[in-house]
Amino acid sequence: MVQDGEHVSSLESQTVAAHSAYVEALAAWEKVVHMASCPICRPEGLTDKDHERRCDSAELEKERRRIAFRDLCDELGYVPEGHGIRLRTSACPTDSCVRGGSDDA
Repeated sequence: MVQDGEHVSSLESQTVAAHSAYVEALAAWEKVVHMASCPICRPEGLTDKDHERRCDSAELEKERRRIAFRDLCDELGYVPEGHGIRLRTSACPTDSCVRGGSDDA
């Protein structure tokens, strides 16, 4: 029989994993959107229609994962903290498009 504390720990682990998955999906969506505006990162031959499909698909996945994370947080009763979930740095070769401009402002 699973003790209540074990259930909370397991639920917290699931919530942390869901948060990580959501952050990854958010980063993937941002990368897809970025490709539309960065002449260096945009794949050759990518049509506007193809780009729109990629954006729509990435946004649907991001939202699916966000909802899963939100539902687990609701079930858990709080948002777990201190698990070190971080975004990976972008592979874009131009700093200006990664950060949206100069940091000198």
